[in-house]
Amino acid sequence: MEAEDSWQEQTTTTGPHAGKSWWAWGRVAELRDLLQELPGTFGLSSELEQLRPPAVREVGQLLPKPRIELGSLPADVRSYCTDSDFERLFHSRGRDVTDVIASLHSKLGPIHDFVAYPSSEAEVAAMLHICSQRRIAVVPFGGGSSVVGGVEPVSADDGFAGCVALDLAMMNQVLEFDETSQCVRVQAGIYGPALEDILRQRGLTLRYFPQSFEFSTVGGWIATKGGGHFATGPTHIDDLVQSVRVVSPNGTTETRRVPASGAGPSELRLYAGSEGTLGVITEAWLKVRARPQTRASATVVFQAEGDADAAFELGAHCVRDMSQTGLQPANLRLVAGPEVVRSAGLAEPERKLLATAAVLLIGFEGQPGAASVINSQLSYLLAMAQQRGGLVVSQKLAEEVSQKQESTGERSGIAGSWGKGFMRGGYHMSAACLFPSVLVNTLETACTWASFPALHRAVLHAARTAMKRECGVQGEVTCRFTHVYPDGPAPYYTFVVLGLATTPGADSRVKMWQNIKRDVMQAIMEHGGTSTHHHAVGKLHLPQYRAERGALFGPTLSAMKAAHDSAGIMNPRLLEPSIRVPSKM
Repeated sequence: MEAEDSWQEQTTTTGPHAGKSWWAWGRVAELRDLLQELPGTFGLSSELEQLRPPAVREVGQLLPKPRIELGSLPADVRSYCTDSDFERLFHSRGRDVTDVIASLHSKLGPIHDFVAYPSSEAEVAAMLHICSQRRIAVVPFGGGSSVVGGVEPVSADDGFAGCVALDLAMMNQVLEFDETSQCVRVQAGIYGPALEDILRQRGLTLRYFPQSFEFSTVGGWIATKGGGHFATGPTHIDDLVQSVRVVSPNGTTETRRVPASGAGPSELRLYAGSEGTLGVITEAWLKVRARPQTRASATVVFQAEGDADAAFELGAHCVRDMSQTGLQPANLRLVAGPEVVRSAGLAEPERKLLATAAVLLIGFEGQPGAASVINSQLSYLLAMAQQRGGLVVSQKLAEEVSQKQESTGERSGIAGSWGKGFMRGGYHMSAACLFPSVLVNTLETACTWASFPALHRAVLHAARTAMKRECGVQGEVTCRFTHVYPDGPAPYYTFVVLGLATTPGADSRVKMWQNIKRDVMQAIMEHGGTSTHHHAVGKLHLPQYRAERGALFGPTLSAMKAAHDSAGIMNPRLLEPSIRVPSKM
């Protein structure tokens, strides 16, 4: 009973985020249960030292007093604001491993002074008006799944009177359907599962499933220009958005609803990826489609004489050729074998097979009547894989089904096991932080096919060298392609270090990771990669973002910022931190 109470003390029972952890990914009940399977995932001893997460009441005693008293706000604005300990803690950090480790040690850093939950555009506008007048920084907040420092408040010495997290969780409705055009108008605070539940009732789907799906919102997806789960075709959220509506300190604007336009620079894409620096995305028209009714899938293994790195490069050559066929499979994901081995549920023969291999997961989906076409496309890609040395270890062909049925692809074996582990990745990362001898984190990029071989080898070398230097033990780095395009892949790297030396009261993992990531990001930038493919810029990737953008784009961002937010209050220091507004307006 005491252990159960300790977990409940890490959350709240009221409000939109009831049941969620203040310091970790997701819900405390699921995180607690997952800890039972974590040793098997990473091969950990059940006897390892484990940190005790601090309760809200404990950390609350360390919180700085809010610089903005709620009583000083107008009554109509104050009515949708809170400065409770849980709300301030929950909204002041994202969910990167560095955030989680710092929170576990009660190293809080800057904290939001209060949290606002507007339920209408009028309330958003009223809050921005007050904040502009009083020079209070505003950080728009979706689900808080940022891993790049995108939701952190400004520091107390940054020239602002205070900082508020503006959470759109109460603006969570589907407002309008245009089924003729296959579009839907939604409020930006709606979460992924709630949106799909409503679309499913009409046989529709947005077909956008990022790993953060359960704990992220439409507004957050657009503001960070996120990428979904599907590996080819339209998978970035800006490919699925028809129009947005934005409330900024300088006014409200809405882009025109058209399927495409050649009228000047894209106004819509100005807001996709703006990371809350221009205003608050309050609504969007999204492009939906009929839910797929039939699926086909297969798993292919590449081997190269016991060399996992060589096997991955062999698979990468095959994926490049597949991506340039003109086909758009829903899944075309190459995963390093050792990464798949970490997935729960694999039998020993499968684990042994994959330890030095690479795995290619292929999937197609379509509507009733498309089964023969899908099967033909799958067979074509499998023939390509076999010609390039791939071993087809499983496949499931599509079957014709009725309109009311949905056929599924592989849900067992290697593909099913990896897929289940993938969607629980956020929980695994947070749970691993509880063990001081374990360091797990990820980063991602995108590059051309011509650049990939040299970039990939440079990343592996930089990672292995830095992990050994920083951690004192040799860690493991693995790669997977989250997305592939005809002109290049999006490599996603996972770093796992086990057996770190631990000292009571000291935890150096944040510094270790920062140094490892610094070296790896340098290798990426030197070999033609981007600072981020789908994690956003935030604060963590700002140096690399500056390096990769054109010479005139920084001043262009500054001009756009001034047009939308002349007071400079919207998520200050992101994208273009050189913007400065005098402290006395």
